Amino acid sequence: MSAKVNLVTRLVSCSKEFEALQESWGRLYESSTRANIFVSWDWLFTWWSIFSQADERDLFILCFYDQNHLVGIAPFQIERKYPHAYIQGRTLRFLASGEHIEDSITTPFVDLLVKEGYEYAVMKTLEAKVLDYQQRWDFAEFDFLLQGSLIARCFQGGDTRVKQQTYHYGYRYQVPQYPDQASYLHSLPRRWQKDYRKKNRLLHKDGVMRLQSATVEDAEDALCLLKEMHHDRWSSRADFLIFDSPKFFEFHRQILHRLLPQGKAQLRTLYLDDQPLSSYYAFEDKGQVHYYQSAFFHEKANRYMPLFYMVCNEIGEAMKQGLRFDFMFDESSRSYKQQQYAAESTAMYRLVWTPSRYRLGLFSLYKSMKRAKDESRVCPTLLDNKPLLEKEVK
Repeated sequence: MSAKVNLVTRLVSCSKEFEALQESWGRLYESSTRANIFVSWDWLFTWWSIFSQADERDLFILCFYDQNHLVGIAPFQIERKYPHAYIQGRTLRFLASGEHIEDSITTPFVDLLVKEGYEYAVMKTLEAKVLDYQQRWDFAEFDFLLQGSLIARCFQGGDTRVKQQTYHYGYRYQVPQYPDQASYLHSLPRRWQKDYRKKNRLLHKDGVMRLQSATVEDAEDALCLLKEMHHDRWSSRADFLIFDSPKFFEFHRQILHRLLPQGKAQLRTLYLDDQPLSSYYAFEDKGQVHYYQSAFFHEKANRYMPLFYMVCNEIGEAMKQGLRFDFMFDESSRSYKQQQYAAESTAMYRLVWTPSRYRLGLFSLYKSMKRAKDESRVCPTLLDNKPLLEKEVK
């Protein structure tokens, strides 16, 4: 593909136009080897349908065409109020980001969606269009970026009209691939291998185990059970509970309805003699499992460690099927995900753009102050890196 191909750009700025993109967006998504579930139309449209009325957001999706064929999408929005208008001003960011922490879906790995071979052409066209629309935005902020993200390769030519800064922003934890569960379990530290074998014997000794996978028909009941376990686990320990957010709960109710029929969502509950012990919630597509959320009832957690047992089995099943398995995001470079599940970390990043060096300095100061404030709060979401291990429950 010639790097000098001339692309036509279309700005999508209303929900009806966004909805109408479903089919062409889906074709582009399926053809992209770089894409992940979090840049799919299902995920981003569901998020927009829930959060579009919050905090004065404008839809700002840039679509790039080569002879009427959609070859690239920049899934942007512009925030005009929240979270810090006086510092950032109107903020250009990816869809599925910027929620209040009490509502946070925590969507990682979003990037430009581009047909293979069109990367350079889309990036250069995007740069020109972002500058053309500069009267619409004052600042750009992109979180949870992986190394090599296309968005981070934009404005690398020294254009002085856009100042940019990249910040380290947590870690992605991914389990190395093994041929089967036995090989995976053998990779765990000896303490955790011993615990898995012990809990496996106890569970089989004490009753009949059953793993129930949610269907479209019972997904809301399964989600409510996960919520109940989450409350049981965290209600006495957290400043707020994420499942109490109506927006958070409604997003997951809708995304399960969209993704379960496609086999792209997993919500499973482990039972012992029909008594629920733990729940596991993940997303899967393009050979990758993303472990998203989980919980357990504390009553028998010390005896069975049902969540640890369940997650080890889920990882083992992924290995058996030749799938990759990640835990998404963690702020810590020494997370329990590394110690308990033998996952390996890779750095993630936050990228900001602005025409104003003054705003960039204020932003850095603001983030330092906000980080100190957030670290003092206990919020059991994906951003939490103080896990409650089942052995610690009293």
